[in-house]
Amino acid sequence: MDVMNELQIIQQRIRFLDAKIGQLIEYVESEYDAADRERLCRESQESFETICPLAGGAAMFKGKKTTGVLFGESDRVDVGTWKKVFREILHRCNADPEKHVALMNLRGKISGRERELLSNTSKGMRSPLEIAQNLYIETHYDTEALLRILMTRILDAVGYDYSHISVAIRNS
Repeated sequence: MDVMNELQIIQQRIRFLDAKIGQLIEYVESEYDAADRERLCRESQESFETICPLAGGAAMFKGKKTTGVLFGESDRVDVGTWKKVFREILHRCNADPEKHVALMNLRGKISGRERELLSNTSKGMRSPLEIAQNLYIETHYDTEALLRILMTRILDAVGYDYSHISVAIRNS
């Protein structure tokens, strides 16, 4: 089969799918009122993800895609990467004045194999994330390592309670 023929077949399939999607949209619009459509969206979103407690352990998130981070029952922040989950949790921790002082006191005292994890400068870091002025953290790690560092080496060290934090992960 030549390339041109394959591309034409793919184009025909896309047109077919586009027509079917158009039919589905018309059906949903005609059969359901706005409240029903909103309920359907909510149900599909709930089946789209699973909510897992952060305290359940970093290993359970390895290889998973995040969709959001939840603080308690009603406070949700939609995020698409683990680095953004990391940033959001650390910003919440840093917002507490007592924890801010504890984080500042940890600078230079937590190191990885090659670099400082928490520092007053981004120099020497591969992927620095600024948490506050003169407070940077290294984020060049995989999901499991990043979350383990967050929980055991930072949040536990400053006494931040993360038992109320959950992460929404995309179902496969």
